[in-house]
Amino acid sequence: MQTEQSKGREGMRLYMKKMGIIVLVIILFLISVISGFLVRSFINFSKEENSAEEKVLAEQESDESINTNSVEIITVSPNANVIKTQYYKRCGHSRTVKEIVPREIVNLSEEKVQEYYKDWTIDSFTPNEIKLIRENKGICEEHYILRESDGYISISTKNDIGEYIFKGLTDIPVMYLPEEDIKELEEGIELVGRDSLNKFLENYE
Repeated sequence: MQTEQSKGREGMRLYMKKMGIIVLVIILFLISVISGFLVRSFINFSKEENSAEEKVLAEQESDESINTNSVEIITVSPNANVIKTQYYKRCGHSRTVKEIVPREIVNLSEEKVQEYYKDWTIDSFTPNEIKLIRENKGICEEHYILRESDGYISISTKNDIGEYIFKGLTDIPVMYLPEEDIKELEEGIELVGRDSLNKFLENYE
């Protein structure tokens, strides 16, 4: 009897031991499977992340390349006009002159044109038109004085220090003018602006 019970207990221990080993093997197997799955997932995630970063970098490089290629350098056309405006501080007038573009600045960029006109400031720049401005501390050249010279009306302009510079004679003889006008010419008739000068002279033509 005792021998059979002993054998039964021994068999039970062996059975439990085998079951324990089997359970341990199963647990180890599951751990290895899960670990492998996690490792593969991490590797795939890293690859996807690197691929996404590479894609973003490629797109950025592509955008930079497009932006660089799309930047167009504006240059001066051979048919352009140069418009110069000077503001005269002493008299408060401004004078604008329109010129044909110099050959030296054709096909130059705005930066190079600014170097060429170093005493001026570029107000606007397009291929067909360049606007330049500058402040002048003196007075403009449209301050005139009319006098009698050699029997005709003469024209002089005023400089920065108030002196009048002879510019020439008109074809208007003084002898046919009213005495009042002759007296005014003897004292000197001052006019400001080309329009004022032209209108005055038209009265005696």
